[in-house]
Order: sequence, then structure tokens, then C-alpha cells
Amino acid sequence: MTVEEVISILICPRCSSKLTAGKGYLECPRCGARYSIIDGRIVDFIGTEQGWIVFFERYPELYDPWSRIGWRLSGKGSLDSFYEKLIEGLDSGLLVDAGCGTGSLIAALEKRGYEGTPIGIDISLPMLRVAARKTKKAVFLRCSIERIPIIDGSIDHYISSLVLHILKDKKRAVNEISRILRNGGSVRIAVAVTDSFRGKVFNRLLGVYAIRSSEYMDLLRSMGIEILRTVDYGAFKALYGAKKTQRIGQE
Repeated sequence: MTVEEVISILICPRCSSKLTAGKGYLECPRCGARYSIIDGRIVDFIGTEQGWIVFFERYPELYDPWSRIGWRLSGKGSLDSFYEKLIEGLDSGLLVDAGCGTGSLIAALEKRGYEGTPIGIDISLPMLRVAARKTKKAVFLRCSIERIPIIDGSIDHYISSLVLHILKDKKRAVNEISRILRNGGSVRIAVAVTDSFRGKVFNRLLGVYAIRSSEYMDLLRSMGIEILRTVDYGAFKALYGAKKTQRIGQE
């Protein structure tokens, strides 16, 4: 998969205009902004040194082992089993993995024979380079999940694993879920929750911004996402939902 194959759904994060392809970059005809294409599959919408955690910016190959250790201490079952359950039943369509990191979920999708187009999103360029090496079909966008450069109502599936609890302001990220999803599009989000003592300890030790699962669900519902089921994984919870035709308050 190449960037050119998804350019029809990409927009400028500055002015929301459709983009055109140049040689090694995408360009906005309205505001003139240019966004570099890196290694043929990564579009850099940030363009600065901004990243995530400094250690993993320098050593992104260590992120996967660290994730497995963290899951063993705070999760339930194996990390691979969790990945398989989160992507179970997904086989085609435009899919966004928000906060994709080193691309483990997308790699698992490809291993299962996913026939659609996966788009990975993360702010860390070193992580995305690892993800590009780990996968074959995916396209990657270096951008914030709070401002995704994708047109409204174009995505079939939104998945996100252990990312939203990092954000202080979750409302903006959830609004983006609703905005880019088509009506009926699926949502699968795994987050740290403070429902249990174990979850509260995880939240305090890692210094993230986890909240109760009921608060996540209320926020999703307020943006027009219907919650279909939930699954507990120790300090984490997976929420499965779908975008309704209209948002609450617009009916």
C-alpha cells in the first residue's frame, strides 16, 4: 500500500483542505503547507522533533518488550491473546489504529489476512518507522489522535489500544472518532480504568489519566457511539461500539 492510494481521504490539518501529491510530499493547494512522505508509507504531518517518551524515541525497538512486561503485571491473560480478541472479526474496510506505536495490532491484522486498508496513527516517527518495517500493507500518519487529517465519515473501523488514558483531554480524541467514522462504523478501544484497586495503582505508578469505565462510556455515548459490549483485562477494559446515525443532542 502506498500513500497515493489513500490520498483521496487525507486533508490538511491546518485548513482541512484536500491534499495533492508531489514528489516525496503532500501539498495543500489552499494554504501551501507541505507534508513529507517518509519511506514511501509515512506522511509526517508534524514535522518537528515532537515525540512521546524520550527513551522510546531513542530505542523504539524496546517498546514491544516493555509492553509485554507491563501487560504481564497489570493485564489479564497474554498480550497476544488480547490483541487477537481486539481485532477479532475485522476483515475488510478502511481501518484506523490510533496510537499504533510500533504497529503490533496492524501486524496481527495482516497476519490474519486483513483485506482492507489499515492506517496507523502516532506522533512518534521512530515508532512509525518500526511499524512500517513490521507491516506490509499499512499506511502511517504522523499526527495527533486529537486532530486526525482524514475527511469526515470515511473510516469503517477505529481501533485504539492503551492510548486514550494517556490524554488529559479525552473529549477531543473521542470527537475525532465520531467525526471520521462512517455511520455504523465500528469502535474498539482498550483503556486503563480506575474501577479497581489494581487499576488505581496502575494509574498512579505510570502517571496517566485513567478514569472509570462508566466515564469513558458516557463520553463515547455523548459523541454518538453506542456501546455494544465490554471485556475486562485486569487494570484495563476493552470497549466495543458502533457509531449511530446521529449524535446525542442532534436527534
